[in-house]
Amino acid sequence: MLWNEEAIALVWTNTGIAYCDLSIYDKAIHCFEKGLELDTDNPDIWYNKGIAHSYVGEHEESIISYSKALDIDPKYDNAWINKGIIFDTLGRYEDAIECYENVHSTMELNSKCTITWNKKGVAYYHLHKYEEAITCFAKVLNADPDYKDAKINMTAAMAKLKRDEA
Repeated sequence: MLWNEEAIALVWTNTGIAYCDLSIYDKAIHCFEKGLELDTDNPDIWYNKGIAHSYVGEHEESIISYSKALDIDPKYDNAWINKGIIFDTLGRYEDAIECYENVHSTMELNSKCTITWNKKGVAYYHLHKYEEAITCFAKVLNADPDYKDAKINMTAAMAKLKRDEA
């Protein structure tokens, strides 16, 4: 049986994922790049390359990789979430919110999405937009009343809002 380029790219991708699991990120990135040489339109390879870059603090490379995955598949929710997390890390909260909003346009509010709504609320909090933050945390708590981080974040945002109004 002859292997086609897509199958070989999958082998490179799986090898890269294994290296990520072993925290050997330089080899993981190399594997993802080899996979992309064979299958440039595979959003999963770009996504995994973004993860590897984020682990070594190469945030701009990570953003580029997630963006490539999203160019191929605009509904790739995990790429939107991870790209938003990178923007959060860089203090680029408006960009993070935009990423999180793209997730919300493609998914119903569920357990995966509550994490995103919470992150979106935190980004608003950092921008001192406490009412927007509270709205996000309320959505999380309506879906999952026991979500501890959302409760803590809601309390903090409400305290800041009350202080600002005083």
